[in-house]
Amino acid sequence: MRDKVMGDLVRGQVCLLVGLLLCIVLMPEGLGANNGMSYYGVHWETVLPYAVGILSAALFTRRALRHAASTSPSPGHLRIAADAFALLLGGIILTPYTLSGAVDWTHRLLGAALFMLQLLLALRLVAWAHGAGAALLLVQLAGGIIAAVYLLQDDGFLLQGEATFQFGFGALLIRTIPLLSVLPMSPAPSMDNPLGGPAVACCGDGDGGTPA
Repeated sequence: MRDKVMGDLVRGQVCLLVGLLLCIVLMPEGLGANNGMSYYGVHWETVLPYAVGILSAALFTRRALRHAASTSPSPGHLRIAADAFALLLGGIILTPYTLSGAVDWTHRLLGAALFMLQLLLALRLVAWAHGAGAALLLVQLAGGIIAAVYLLQDDGFLLQGEATFQFGFGALLIRTIPLLSVLPMSPAPSMDNPLGGPAVACCGDGDGGTPA
């Protein structure tokens, strides 16, 4: 199971990296367009490697997270995060920002939701792994800050910020997910500690128990 999870995580990141590199080779001007990775989803020359790379990363990562969920302190939450991750990436592919103003804002909202989900998931994984991957979390945060700075500007490094964020997140997954099956889990938090998630009354059938 562990090898299968690791394989899917690595395959997801390779698909994303190869897809992005192909897009850059085909249209290097996207590096300075300040439209992020989404620039490659609105040009016919690059829409195929863009869509295939992102969709493959979404599906491989979703499968890895769902398989790893049973070894985490909160299996239900991790499965939901896996599904949401794939759905948000799919929504981003299906909303090319040049179609209309409404589609553009939908695309932006989906992107913001994805960034928040990835950041929250990364924070939780680092906590579950007892601090392992903290340096990669800082890389992810740095990329997010760069992307946020250039998001509403005409010129800048939005793509570079997004790429740093995404690959920081991917590396963090590869670093922390395998540790969930070997590191001792912290006791389930009580209702007196809401920041740690809901208390668990019982465990059964691999679903992490029923929230108390």
